[in-house]
Amino acid sequence: MSVVACAPILWAVMNCGRAAILLLVGFWFDAAAVRGDTEVALASGGRSDYRIVVAKDCPPPVNYAARELQSYLGKIAGARLPIVADAEPPRPHEIWVGRSSRLDSLAVAMDWATLGKEGYVLRTVGERLVIAGGEPRGTLYGVYGLLEDHFGCRWFTPEIERVPRARQLPLPRLDERKAPAFEYRETYTWESYDGNWMARNRLNGAGGRGRLLERQNIRPPAPELDARHGGSVRFGFGFFVHTFDKLVSSNVFFATHPEYFALRKGKRKATQLCCTNEDVIRLCAGAILAGMRAQPETTVFSLSQSDNKELCECDRCTTLEKAEGTGMGPLLHLVNCVAEAVEKEFPDKIVETLAYQWSRQPPKTMRPRRNVVIRLADIECCFAHPLASGCTEANKKFVADLQAWAKACNRLWIWDYTTDYAHYLLPLPNKRLLDDNIRLFAANRVAGVFEQGTYDTPDSEMVALKAYLIAKFLWNPACDEALATREFLDAYYGPAATVIHRYLDLIHDYAEKQPVHVGIYAKPTSAHLTPELLVQASLLWDEAETLAKKDAAALDRVRRSRMSVDYVIAEQARAAMKTADSKRSLQQRGLITLARSRFAMFMQTFERSKLTRIREWKDVDKADYRKTLAADLGL
Repeated sequence: MSVVACAPILWAVMNCGRAAILLLVGFWFDAAAVRGDTEVALASGGRSDYRIVVAKDCPPPVNYAARELQSYLGKIAGARLPIVADAEPPRPHEIWVGRSSRLDSLAVAMDWATLGKEGYVLRTVGERLVIAGGEPRGTLYGVYGLLEDHFGCRWFTPEIERVPRARQLPLPRLDERKAPAFEYRETYTWESYDGNWMARNRLNGAGGRGRLLERQNIRPPAPELDARHGGSVRFGFGFFVHTFDKLVSSNVFFATHPEYFALRKGKRKATQLCCTNEDVIRLCAGAILAGMRAQPETTVFSLSQSDNKELCECDRCTTLEKAEGTGMGPLLHLVNCVAEAVEKEFPDKIVETLAYQWSRQPPKTMRPRRNVVIRLADIECCFAHPLASGCTEANKKFVADLQAWAKACNRLWIWDYTTDYAHYLLPLPNKRLLDDNIRLFAANRVAGVFEQGTYDTPDSEMVALKAYLIAKFLWNPACDEALATREFLDAYYGPAATVIHRYLDLIHDYAEKQPVHVGIYAKPTSAHLTPELLVQASLLWDEAETLAKKDAAALDRVRRSRMSVDYVIAEQARAAMKTADSKRSLQQRGLITLARSRFAMFMQTFERSKLTRIREWKDVDKADYRKTLAADLGL
């Protein structure tokens, strides 16, 4: 191995529109890995003969790609490469970014059509380097692909990145073409709303932001994906999910037109729409057309059922349901009619609907129109084991539905779940199976994946790790899970990384070896969190705190992550206190003692954290939580 330089381990403060901490992790740069058969240096000793060339009228994402390349090459090699337009006379040493006259003049063949919107090419042509991709995001992703795959950069969180340092940076000998596995990639967590982080990790979905603002009046952190990032696969504001009542409001229509709504046991109820009513079809089409006209920059508009199981039982809906063997029959009738109505004016926009609960099974004969996306949800499943494991009947049935939908529609997306929505802090043993599930989706012709995590508060259970891993797997399902996890832990927890890896092994090994199943509403008393395991976990977090005590930032992250175990210990102890003292088991007594000893530090971290909710939809009153917990623990 030819070692060029070692990045120093240091903390530095950067200003990127807001204060942020940048962690430069010690990292040996392997020159042989990028040199190939050329000795030409992109930079040496802080200087470079190279310049970056873009088209004089390049679009914003290409301009931004050039600036990102300039910035990171400066961080890596200490050299600032100028950015020039292709109107300048050519020179021997250039990096061509995006489509420009340089490619045409030197007859560099590019099959632009096959690159789509996000594919890219990295190619060394003599002493020049080409980074070019499809529009709008391909070239930008090509820059990040070069920096990540060939120069070792990583973007773990919006605040923490790894940038290797090199005194000499060789020109890599490259000829590669890459494209994403999925057309739509979104990890819906608070820590991943940052548009710069999303773009660097090649995520393109921003549907959840609008939903959070619309339904809960919570404004996610900025910046979001915008024009410089090549935009996003964006849902219309107000058209993200469960849109029936938005499109045909029960407040407006139920009193005068009850027939627009579901017939349940002989009575009309404003729970769902009647999907076969012609006026409902007309109103839905009109509302979606109005949304498309008002939001021309958006891509997707959801026409999806309300979040309950009370589908319409009128004669026409029931006939379709029975004929097609699924509640998706009448729903898809409505969706297809609306999709046909809007495609004449907006042929490139998408009408999306859910395959969810009563509508999850595909119909026997009906098929979605070409402008319809089916978004299949796995809400009923066990998330302690891979979906394909067949560990429960729910998992078996989901995989069967996935395989059937793969044959029944041209454009299948997934709605997957990655946290516990009743207890945001509860440890969920799903870090090892995120890649397994995403590979399952890819193998079944899935075109888009929405990974719903803890979206409405920071500081939930291991959320930054999950967001990073999901981003890696959505771009490349074959990404090395062990390596990605290890790199993240090293950067995020510093000297405590190894111990925290042992903690992750502890909770995952137990769940894998025991017949326990964990859904997305598991309780703190769930079988995968035994008192014995919690005691072991607490000891590991003790060790992690000791190792991180000289690193203030790492120690803070350790303590905030430890809240998950402290929370479950406290809640199990709270439950044990309801048992008469004489009837408490030895394990219960031990947990009560541990919860009391951890109470002060747990509460100190809890109150200082940015956590605003410990369950979905409900803000937590931290002072009240402390008061009631103390009383219940007898403190």
